[in-house]
Amino acid sequence: MKKSAFLPPAALCAASILILSAALSGCRAQTPPASTQPPLKTVEYSNLTDQASQDLLAELLAENGIEDQRSKALLDRVEQFNTSVKGEWLTDGFESAAPTDTKYDPYEMQDYWAEHNGSFAGYNCRITAFSLFGGFMTAGDDQPDIQGEDSLFLDLETLAADPAVLCGSGTAPFCALFAPAAAADSTETAAQVKALQACWQSRGVTFSDSSGARLISVVLHDRFSDTDNTLFIGHVGLLLPAQDNALYFIEKVAFQEPYRLIKFQNRTELSDYLMEKYDTEWGQDTARPFIMENDALMDGYRPNPLAE
Repeated sequence: MKKSAFLPPAALCAASILILSAALSGCRAQTPPASTQPPLKTVEYSNLTDQASQDLLAELLAENGIEDQRSKALLDRVEQFNTSVKGEWLTDGFESAAPTDTKYDPYEMQDYWAEHNGSFAGYNCRITAFSLFGGFMTAGDDQPDIQGEDSLFLDLETLAADPAVLCGSGTAPFCALFAPAAAADSTETAAQVKALQACWQSRGVTFSDSSGARLISVVLHDRFSDTDNTLFIGHVGLLLPAQDNALYFIEKVAFQEPYRLIKFQNRTELSDYLMEKYDTEWGQDTARPFIMENDALMDGYRPNPLAE
């Protein structure tokens, strides 16, 4: 029986989240996170409904070396999504809110999307990030077109329906980047980072430094048994440095949830935002979720400070 494309929203980009985790790290020196920085209380974000925020995103993408065709294709998908749901659920320009607050019910939004788009699931965080960043990473020539189907089946359904979304990249590098990786027998972040490095090295995954944009990946550790111990990128977006030293993060929250452009002052704020959403379990026999910037543990990363 064919799997439905319409899982509960928290299970969509998070459909990935509850399945597993994968990412990788380089070996550059890391700066310890600013443990004295207070936890993030609010974020300033836009769902890109207005011309000003769309122009800002286009400018940020161009400044960071993202090809014009990729930028325009993203803005077309933003328009598709925003016109498929109720305007009252989205921001009017930039607004401030607590990191996990939304103006919509995700299940109602999912139903509304389905009314307008039928069985097409839309685009999730991984497809969105790769559609922008795919030109700055490569995978080995020996990588199969498809791997990690059990975790990426929803992604692959969308890619089969709209292969052009990858802007010329095939599914092989996409799957090499996002398919689950074997985890270390450890609850320590450092050990899992090394496990991801080894996995990506075996797949020939490399990142280019020719873009100012950075791939930001939330890595989840699942250990169902001694033989089923994996890492998976449960959420991912693109970090876009601005000329005024602010940092912007572009993400697709989930298949049938909105695009968000979020402004941060530093990477620890970004870490707090992502960890409040995804680092919600602790005291288990798994490593805490952690954040990769390209192929290195993100400077400024810290576990969810609210978990203390």
